[in-house]
Amino acid sequence: MKFLITTLVSTFFIYSCAHHHKDIEHHHHKNCEQSCKLYHEKGEMFEKHCAQSVSEGDLHIKGSSDFKLKHSGQIYFFSSKDKLEKFKKHIESNSYKAQRNWERGGVNR
Repeated sequence: MKFLITTLVSTFFIYSCAHHHKDIEHHHHKNCEQSCKLYHEKGEMFEKHCAQSVSEGDLHIKGSSDFKLKHSGQIYFFSSKDKLEKFKKHIESNSYKAQRNWERGGVNR
């Protein structure tokens, strides 16, 4: 009898821990910092710096929530509408260059 109860209770706890939602915020802790893995899984690229500027090697320019673009599960931020439009013209090559520059630390970082 003890074995049955232990098994049922263990199964309940294992299932509850393994249960996931599509919405990451459901499991996101409020005291988590930006370096938290779940923060990055939201898709906010380059810590909200302007993606076009990052692709050009300048990692100092901050993006704005007014100018953002969702592409391939990622959210890119831009400092202006012009930067957003310029990025969109060659989105694949610009996103590749931006990622490479961000990983390398950019030219002006």
